[in-house]
Amino acid sequence: MALFEKGLEEKDNEFPTLPAFLVRVEVKDVPSMGKDHKGIFTLEKLPSQTKIWKWTKRITVIPQSELQTYIQNNYDVEKELDAIRIFLRRGFVLPTADQYFNSNPTDAGRFMNHSNTPNCGPDGALRDIEIGEELTMNYNFHGNPQWYVDVCERYGVLTERQVAERYS
Repeated sequence: MALFEKGLEEKDNEFPTLPAFLVRVEVKDVPSMGKDHKGIFTLEKLPSQTKIWKWTKRITVIPQSELQTYIQNNYDVEKELDAIRIFLRRGFVLPTADQYFNSNPTDAGRFMNHSNTPNCGPDGALRDIEIGEELTMNYNFHGNPQWYVDVCERYGVLTERQVAERYS
């Protein structure tokens, strides 16, 4: 279990010293989601509208036109297929900037799971959230441009939208 305290200063980029969560959370196993699957759980009561997460320099923004080159430069495509799949699953595309892949390799936000009845949205808590509750969002919010669908298909992973559709 990893604990993340709110209000930590940005001192370096080593995980988990620079969490992007603005509230106290804990990363725990979520067996119902699959083997070795993790989730984010709040350690404090969160009123509706509470801002939960912020964008930090832990997110690497990769232009769509450079994503395949990035993968080839950082992975042995023939030998590290599982690592590439993990890289893609830890990233996302925003609906408002759908020409970029946002890699999230070290921020605990990558453990935010999909739910058809989420308690979080892009701007914060959608309702009051109780201590110990898993923080979830609806992945249908994410962008799903064809280039991203094609890259994910090439490596055998689902986009966030495909995950949302599968678990609806």
